Amino acid sequence: MVTRIFAETCIPPPPDSVILRMRRYIFIIFLLALLADRGFATTIQINLGPPAIYTDANLGPIPFSDLNGTLVNGSSLSINFSFSGHEFVRLFSNTTPLFEVGVTLNTNAGTSPGFVTDPSGYLIDQNGNAIPNAGVTGTAQSSNGTTSVGLFPLLLDSSGTPNPALTFPLDFYGVHFSFNLPNDRSVTVVGANFTLFGRGSGSQFAVEPLPDSGSAFLLFSIATGMLLAGRTFVSVRHAKRPARNAR
Repeated sequence: MVTRIFAETCIPPPPDSVILRMRRYIFIIFLLALLADRGFATTIQINLGPPAIYTDANLGPIPFSDLNGTLVNGSSLSINFSFSGHEFVRLFSNTTPLFEVGVTLNTNAGTSPGFVTDPSGYLIDQNGNAIPNAGVTGTAQSSNGTTSVGLFPLLLDSSGTPNPALTFPLDFYGVHFSFNLPNDRSVTVVGANFTLFGRGSGSQFAVEPLPDSGSAFLLFSIATGMLLAGRTFVSVRHAKRPARNAR
């Protein structure tokens, strides 16, 4: 007589710590996929050119190709623009309140591609944080296939009121934008550009080197101060002249 003994093999369940780690990994993978789909953490470097003071002038458009091939499918984009060459932008008390940081997307729509929606933006300080109390965003589109978003950091509201809470000089080291693209899956981004719109009577802003640039920064700062002081002196002289046609 042959006796067979069957043993049931039992696999113990994994410990709670393993299950917890697996859940964390799944959550991280899901979060990364979600962020990638929304375009989070996109950083684009902009070359502003050599240090200079801009009077009644714009800087740009400066082309960039980082968004080329992006489908215009209603998805969200979140972009941090930083400035290459260890530079920052300085705004003065005489900078036009309508100073604008503008981003234009070129598409292959062949006509008006639609407006970006839910726009927001802010200037970035030297520590990578948002500068508070700045500003107002606007959008535009054109029949040439472009759609644009702009940040007006010196405005309090969309009616064009200057923001009295800001102090000058106001330095920023980057710009953040987030918005939803128009929704037309047959359209893609084929180019883009970045512009600082500072044009205005007597309006000035500057591209300056970071302090670690040494003597070049010192000389440029002295030149900036002398130029602004000279313009202030001329303005005072003009203000003291009697108005001949005043009645």
